[in-house]
Amino acid sequence: MASKDSRSTRRSRSSAQAARANKPAPQQRQPLSPARKALFTAITVLFPFALVALLEIGLRVRNYGGDLSAFSTPAVLHGLYKVPNDNVGKRYFPQEQYPPSPPGDPFLVKKPAHSMRLFVMGESAAAGFPYPPNGTFARVIRDALTDVLPSDTVEVVNLAMAATNSYTIADLASDIIAEKPDGVIIYGGHNEYYGALGAGSTESLGSYPSFVRLYLRLQHFRTFLLLRNATNTALGAIRGARSTKDIEADASRMESVVSDQRIKYGDATYKRGVAQYESNLRYAIGKFRAAGIPVFIGSTPSNLRDLAPFGPNAFPPDSTATREYAMAKATLASGDSVLAATRFAKARDLDVIRFRAPGEFQSIVEKVAKQTGATYVPALEGFAQAAQYGIPGSDLFLEHVHPNQRGYVLLAQFFFDAIRRANFLGRPADTTRLASWDEYTRRMRLTPLDSLIAYHTIRTVTTRWPFVPVAKNQDYRGTYKPVDLLDSIAFNESRGGMPWAQAKIMSAQAYSSRGRPDSAVAEYDGLIRDEPGIETAYRLAARALLAANQEERARPYLEKAYSIQPTSFTAFALGAVVLKEKNLPRAISLLQQAVELAPTNPPALYQLSLAYALSQDIDHARSTALQLARVAPDFPGLDRWMQTIGMASH
Repeated sequence: MASKDSRSTRRSRSSAQAARANKPAPQQRQPLSPARKALFTAITVLFPFALVALLEIGLRVRNYGGDLSAFSTPAVLHGLYKVPNDNVGKRYFPQEQYPPSPPGDPFLVKKPAHSMRLFVMGESAAAGFPYPPNGTFARVIRDALTDVLPSDTVEVVNLAMAATNSYTIADLASDIIAEKPDGVIIYGGHNEYYGALGAGSTESLGSYPSFVRLYLRLQHFRTFLLLRNATNTALGAIRGARSTKDIEADASRMESVVSDQRIKYGDATYKRGVAQYESNLRYAIGKFRAAGIPVFIGSTPSNLRDLAPFGPNAFPPDSTATREYAMAKATLASGDSVLAATRFAKARDLDVIRFRAPGEFQSIVEKVAKQTGATYVPALEGFAQAAQYGIPGSDLFLEHVHPNQRGYVLLAQFFFDAIRRANFLGRPADTTRLASWDEYTRRMRLTPLDSLIAYHTIRTVTTRWPFVPVAKNQDYRGTYKPVDLLDSIAFNESRGGMPWAQAKIMSAQAYSSRGRPDSAVAEYDGLIRDEPGIETAYRLAARALLAANQEERARPYLEKAYSIQPTSFTAFALGAVVLKEKNLPRAISLLQQAVELAPTNPPALYQLSLAYALSQDIDHARSTALQLARVAPDFPGLDRWMQTIGMASH
C-alpha cells in the first residue's frame, strides 16, 4: 500500500501536468505589413536629416554666422535701396573679423521701368584700390551712361572685392541674376593664384573648381558654417594657425594670402590656376548668358615697364624673370619698343610670384567670350596704345596692377565703348550729350586728400613683401610722421584710424577755418558723389559757402538738402535767402518750419518775426519777437526791432 506522501506527490504532478495542458500556447509574432515596414525604414533614414533640419532652423533663428547675403537694405536709405553687403566677404575669408567688402553703390529695391542696371565684378582693381569709392571706373561708366541715357535711371553697382578671384565671380553670379541686371561687367585675373581659394593661396581647397564652387554654395546653410568653423578651429589648434589679430596686423593681405611663393611658368600649380580661371569664367558667364544677360569681360593689363619682377624676393629666390626684364630694359633703351614689349611681357610671365595675370589669361578671356556669346573688351590692348612706348608703366599704374586716376578713366572708357557698340543694350541714347573724358575725370571729385590717402596706402603696400625681401619689410604705418594737418588726416584714414567720410569733413572744416571755401566745398562734393541721397554733405557745403558770403552758390546745396530731409538749419538758411528775394509766403513757411524743428533757434525766430512784419502781420511779428526775447534776451538787434514794431524793450 502506497504511503500518504507518495499519493500526495502523484496528485501534485498530475495537477502540474493538467495546468500545463490547459495553458494557452504562446502566440507567434505576426510579420510587419509592407506599409509599416516602409514607415519604420523611412523614420530610421529620415531621423538624422530631421535633426539636421532642426539644427539648421535653430542656427538661422540665432543668426549664426551673420548675414552672408550679397546685398542688404540699410535703414538709413529708408528701405528704398539695396547696397552690397559689407559682410559678404566672410564667405571667402571666414576667419577675418573685417574681411574685404565691395564699394557701397546703392540701387533701387524696385527696379524702374526705364532703367539700365549693370553690375561690376572683379578684384581690388575693379574695386578702385587704393582710391575711395569715387575713384572706381564703375562710377565713371555710370556718369557717362547717365549723360547719354537721360530717360533712364542708370545704376552701376560694384561688387568687386580685394584679395578675391574668379571663384567669387562664380559664387556671386546667382545673387546678381536675382537682382535683374541688364548687363554684367567683369574685370579680373590678377588675383587668380593668391586670391581666396586660389591655386597658390593659403585658403586653397584643392584642384577641382567644381568642388570649390560646391563648397561656396554649401555656405548658404548654417549647419555647414558650424561644421566649417569647428574644422577651422581644430586645424588652427593643430597647426598653430595665425590668429585674426595677427592676420589683420599685416600692412597688406599680400603677405597673408600666399601659400606658394614659387609658381613657375607651366608647372602644376600654374596650370591649376589657368584651369581654375577658365572654368570659373565659363561657369559664371554661362549662368548669365543662360539668363539672357549680356556680359562685358575685359583683359587685364599690368605694369610691365616700370615694375621689376618679384622673383628675387621669393623663397628661395628666383632670378629668371629678372634677367629677361633687364634685357627688355636694354632693348627699350636701344630704341626697339616692339621687341622690348615682347620681352617685358615674357618677364611678367616668368615671374614666379604671381601677383600679375599672365599673358595666357588674355587668350582665355577672348576664347571664353567668343564661345559663350560675351563681349570681349580689349583693356590690355587699350592700355598698350595709351602708354608711353606702347608699354604700360608708371604713367598708368601706381604699382603692379592698380591703375592711377588716368588708368581708371581709361578702363571706364573701354567698357563704355563696348556698351556703345552693343547699342546701349537696346536703349535709345543721345551720344551728343557725352562729355569729354577729361570732364568725367573732374567729376570723380578726387581731391588732394584722396590722392594723399592713395599715396599712403600704396606706400604701405610697396614697402613690404613682395616688393622688398621679407628681411627688408618696413613698418610704414608705425614710422611715418605726417608733415601737416591734411597729411595727418590722410595718413590716419589710410591706416584705418578714421572713416573716409570723417576725414573729408575734418579736411573741409580745416579749409573753411583758413578761408578756403572752394577747397572745403570740394571735399563735400566728394561726399555728395559717394552718397547723393544723404543730406548731410549738402548742408555742410551750404554752411561753408554762407560763411564765405556766397549765398548764390549755397542756394542749390540748401535746396537739395531741404528736399532730402529738412532740418532747422536748412529751413532757416533757405528761408533767409528767399526772404531777401521778397518771396514772403515761402520765407514764412520755411522759417516756421525751422522754428518747429528747433524752437530755440534764435536766428530763425528773428527772421520769422521780420518776415511777418514785411507781410503786414504785426500780431505774429510781435508774438514771435516775444518768443525770441524769452529764448535769447540778448540777441543782437532785438531791442531795436521790438521798438520798430511798437513793442516796449524787454
